[in-house]
Amino acid sequence: MSRLIGLARLDAGGRAELAAAIAAATLVCFPTDTVYGLGGVATPATAAALARAKGRPADKPFQLIYPTVAALLSAVALSPAVTSAVRRLLPGPFTLVVPYPPTMSFPPAGAVEWPAAAPPQLGTFAVAGGLAAAQPATVATLGVRVPAWPPGAAALAGLPFALLASSANQSGGADPAALDQVDPAVRAACELLLDGGPTSGVSSTVIDLSGLEAGRGYRILRAGTTDAAAIAAIFASKEGPAAP
Repeated sequence: MSRLIGLARLDAGGRAELAAAIAAATLVCFPTDTVYGLGGVATPATAAALARAKGRPADKPFQLIYPTVAALLSAVALSPAVTSAVRRLLPGPFTLVVPYPPTMSFPPAGAVEWPAAAPPQLGTFAVAGGLAAAQPATVATLGVRVPAWPPGAAALAGLPFALLASSANQSGGADPAALDQVDPAVRAACELLLDGGPTSGVSSTVIDLSGLEAGRGYRILRAGTTDAAAIAAIFASKEGPAAP
């Protein structure tokens, strides 16, 4: 039977025990700033459980959700250009596709294809000399997130590890905005259910940053909470310090 924890009701002691409860569970359902997620500590067992619960191929890559920007930048080796983009966008309702770190072995890398010609709606950011005439390329990648944790889920910002994750739905199903909207079969697969109240219910915008160093700019792979004009404005704004 699944254990239910109301995140907003946790006191200091409860928050300290939360990480242990998540680490002990193979599969956890939890809130973000966009939709409810499904996942757990980044292990092969979690990946296998995720694939089974969602009914999707086991070799399809999952993302890593970090509690803070500082934790992400400490764990994932990124170039200066990609780091600058990460600092502008996170925390926030974005999934960022970044080059797969050479020192990382799990989760397995994903991959994106870059054609020789610039694809439609390609954005420019921190690219010396504009868009480069690069050759076609396949780039190994990693999807990362740092949500702007809503008040009801603020306890998750204190986790000492990242969560291997996907949306809390079966493959092709609707994204749940609240815990009670999660498919009963998905809930039943979880050992731990974390209730943080309602979320926006709109999936994160997926932005591919894997071409920045090659002078290809960035591109939006999936529309979500933020449109292209708003993203361009974020990149055009002055960079501030990384958020916690």
